[in-house]
Amino acid sequence: MTQNTVSKMYSVKQKFLIIMLRAVGDVLLTTPLIRALKKNNPANEIYFLTGKSAEKILRYNPYLSGIIPWDKDTLGKIREQKFDTVIDFMHSAISGYYTLFSGAKKRLAFYRPWGFWCYNIMPKYQDKGYTVNDRLQILEELGVSGDGIDLDLVFAAENEKKVLDFFYKNKISRQNFLVTLDITNRRKHRQWQKEKFSRLADLLAEKYNARIIFLWGPGELDYVKSAMSLCKKQHILCDNFDILDLAALIKNCSLHIGTSSAPAHIAVSQKTPTFIIYGQKNGAYGWSPPESIHGYIQGELKNLSVETVLEKLSNYLEKKN
Repeated sequence: MTQNTVSKMYSVKQKFLIIMLRAVGDVLLTTPLIRALKKNNPANEIYFLTGKSAEKILRYNPYLSGIIPWDKDTLGKIREQKFDTVIDFMHSAISGYYTLFSGAKKRLAFYRPWGFWCYNIMPKYQDKGYTVNDRLQILEELGVSGDGIDLDLVFAAENEKKVLDFFYKNKISRQNFLVTLDITNRRKHRQWQKEKFSRLADLLAEKYNARIIFLWGPGELDYVKSAMSLCKKQHILCDNFDILDLAALIKNCSLHIGTSSAPAHIAVSQKTPTFIIYGQKNGAYGWSPPESIHGYIQGELKNLSVETVLEKLSNYLEKKN
């Protein structure tokens, strides 16, 4: 038994709170920190404060001790836990408030000029490319090493059963070239036109005999149906799946194509190859993982033609295979 192993066995348990109140993708991109903190010392307890929309992402995370929901009782729940360390990735007034009054001795966030009022450890942010690597650098202040950039999202057997039932209903075989297509984005500057996505779906079906599954989430069904109505070929509309069902679906497909949004990060977590269509802002540099199974195209979306995207996608598929 090495000295390092002995020291870890007798390490003092620490309680950590990570704060990320934003949507699914941002929470998912923070999961490597949970794993690193737990593996550094298995006795550690790690909690996560987030909004309701992202709670399911963390439900079966094997490294997490608990989830604190963002509601009117949040501060009381934080103080009850008596955290040793709070790590705030939101940098907002409300997350700073929770951090300040948490009672934690160590209160971490990347440097902000105003941050002195709620944080006592503020390393300067260094641009390391992929967002996960950016976030992992904050662990250096705790003397903790990272454990890679894999994203952790675990679903249950019941989620996979729903997917298999969906496949059976739609006469889908996992031997098919199955493509999930995400055509929506809550940020308009990240959304390629639906007419172009519809044409791309038809071309993929024609060129690769692909079976295309159009994804949709809350408030998106009518938009997605309108896009599918423009298609000349028959494609498949996803069922009313929640986040964990969606993870199970993407896990069982060959490729995910779409905008820079939550389904793209879910695909990365399931090690499903992705091809993402990025606009000029917030593009591939920070959001595309470095593994070769992931491809992308980036450009001015209103001027990005279907033919250009298909050519880049075809080159990506040839290299991947």
